[in-house]
Amino acid sequence: MTNNHIQENVPDERVPQFILLFVNKIKRIDMKISVDITGIANCQVRDANGNLLAAVWTRNSVCNEFENATLLTREALQKHLQNFIDAGVKENLEVLQKVKDPALLVDWVVRTAEYWEKRYAEKRNEKYDISQSVLSVMFEVVFDTVAVILHDSDFASVVQLMEKKMNGDLKTNKFHRHILRNFPSDVSDQEKDLETFFYIHRGHNALVRLLFRTDCVQGLRERLCILAGKLLQKKEVCNKAGMYCSHRQRSDIIQEWFYAQRDFKLWCEDQADDIVQKLKQELNKETSLFLVIDHTAINLSLSMMVHTSPVPLHSPTSLPAMQPDFSAGDKTSHLSQYSDD
Repeated sequence: MTNNHIQENVPDERVPQFILLFVNKIKRIDMKISVDITGIANCQVRDANGNLLAAVWTRNSVCNEFENATLLTREALQKHLQNFIDAGVKENLEVLQKVKDPALLVDWVVRTAEYWEKRYAEKRNEKYDISQSVLSVMFEVVFDTVAVILHDSDFASVVQLMEKKMNGDLKTNKFHRHILRNFPSDVSDQEKDLETFFYIHRGHNALVRLLFRTDCVQGLRERLCILAGKLLQKKEVCNKAGMYCSHRQRSDIIQEWFYAQRDFKLWCEDQADDIVQKLKQELNKETSLFLVIDHTAINLSLSMMVHTSPVPLHSPTSLPAMQPDFSAGDKTSHLSQYSDD
């Protein structure tokens, strides 16, 4: 049974889990696309601490009014974590003194900190997306290169089918219907349509995301990233205001861009019709919704999915499972089994 077949036959009770997993997958794909394009352009990707730069992966939401708020800063959360650990150790000091293996306490402290860090990172990362500079070269590659090369293979039919699926046929999509269930019962259908409008990329945005995200054509994403990376490199070296580079350097960069275009055209020559047909087949699947979804705007965050899911979602590192019970009054606690008594 293929992976696509499994995705198309998701049981209704597993739909919330599947939506969460697929949205996270798409987010990871977008991050990898942005990192690959920036790296191919020979631009800096990470800072000295290993964090992605804002020119690669940045906060990008359709409604930015509250997205940059920092009421709970990292330092404040770190202080709460330290108080939590100190209180746990102080309350159970008598039990800790009887533990044979002191590494148990170290494991508890480290894993507790790791869990807090993981949850904080997940919440902070919910509204991050590809930077605008990278997204702009993705647009140019699709409409100045890909659309031109595939024009004779009826590429326009892909655009028409995508618009049809993302408009008239969207209400029949079971994943979209589940998203609508999270609204209160007193909300009208018109209000739901208005609220969910930005959950899906529209028009040119949707086409760009579809081509870069899809796996239906093997090697397409990698070749598009090469094209976008070389175009970004050309813009950074040759077109950046106030920046000087030698004539030879400009010539080399432009030549690399032309080579990337030539290679992509040669790759498409014998399979242009096949690429168009595969894209149409992908759009006819219900899972095509996720190829054009805006993961920064969708209201199904990790916390909401865990709360609304009929089947519990288990974190890879579940806090209750990895924390010993530090209750001194409980003689059958996890720590007591390691004591000398």
